[in-house]
Amino acid sequence: MTISNIRGFNKPSKFFYDILSSHQSLQFFRNTRPYSTQHEMIVSFYDDKVTKYAEKSIRPVTLKELIRFGQPPLSTSKLFESANYTRSELPVRLARRVKALQNLPFIVGTNPYIKSIYKLYFDSFELIRSFPERINNEETDKKFAEMLRNMVSSHSDNIPTLAKGFQECKKYMLSEDIKNFLDDMIHARIGTRLIAEQHIALHDLNNSSYIGIIDTKLEPRQLIQSCSNFVKELCEIHYGSTPDILVNGQIDTTFTYVPVHLEYIISEILKNSCRATVEYTQKIGRVEFPHVTVTISKGKNFIGIRVRDQGGGVPAKDLPSIFDYSYTTVPQDDIGGGSCNTKENIFAGVSKMAMQSGLGGPIAGLGYGLPLARIYAKYFGGSMDLISLHGYGCDVFLKLKQIDESLDDLQI
Repeated sequence: MTISNIRGFNKPSKFFYDILSSHQSLQFFRNTRPYSTQHEMIVSFYDDKVTKYAEKSIRPVTLKELIRFGQPPLSTSKLFESANYTRSELPVRLARRVKALQNLPFIVGTNPYIKSIYKLYFDSFELIRSFPERINNEETDKKFAEMLRNMVSSHSDNIPTLAKGFQECKKYMLSEDIKNFLDDMIHARIGTRLIAEQHIALHDLNNSSYIGIIDTKLEPRQLIQSCSNFVKELCEIHYGSTPDILVNGQIDTTFTYVPVHLEYIISEILKNSCRATVEYTQKIGRVEFPHVTVTISKGKNFIGIRVRDQGGGVPAKDLPSIFDYSYTTVPQDDIGGGSCNTKENIFAGVSKMAMQSGLGGPIAGLGYGLPLARIYAKYFGGSMDLISLHGYGCDVFLKLKQIDESLDDLQI
């Protein structure tokens, strides 16, 4: 199975393939609102509109409300209701991200990578505001949905870009301050994307089990198998070989969840397990790779997924750091970090690894895969924990809430 074949799984994976369309989307934004002069950039930095919107209160929406917009039969009035909520809410959330970037130390804000993210958020804020405050006709709604589609795609590389910026500016901020900023940015990004993608998906309904981007009959086994094929091919490209990935347990389980979130989580865990298995096998001279085993279980209100590998585990001294943005087990020479100390090397090697992103993304070394995966797991009330047996391997336990059981409690 090739990487291109994975697109056939229910809906195309946004996390796997956003990067392939990012150049086109960035061009869209350049054509829409280019920054032609340095003066324009300065004016935008002190734009009163941003401050006014950032001071407004966010209107959280529960998953139940979000699903209600798209419950069949999907009427025009429901579509407009979704469009108008999205039109009113996203400028506030984007303005808050713009203000957060403005509040960074001046020397950090002038970093080219961080400045490019600032410009992207400001452009998105202005572009959404260019639409009428009330969307009440189909033509405007279609244009609005197309704009959102381009906007979401253009933001696909935000985190790696910020990573490179903070790598260059780490001496100007405390590590804890960087962590807090990124935690806040990532949480806000998840909510913004969910709102935007939900409205986009209402225009592309072609599967009866979907309500927007939420799959009411998600089959973990099928999704895990798709991720496994992707990761195995990626591992084959990077290492020339790959371990098998077995799926067992209660494989007929179905539940309600956001597939793209689970895709990202599972892919990150499997990439770590496969890489560790290959490298540890080479280190100790094993003849064959042991399997990576994924086990599915279903409880009353939760779905459990365990990923078990025999990749040597994590040293005890490193266990407190495994979910830190600064943590990576990849040697510095492999990720272009030179002789920098790993603890100080927040997101080292992004530029070198990003050169491989056309193959579906680097397999390791960016330093934010696991912490980002855990944020996604916890977003809807789940958890992600790692147990290591050093010298043998790791078990990663993923606990996911069945979101249809708590639609009234889960706010975005």
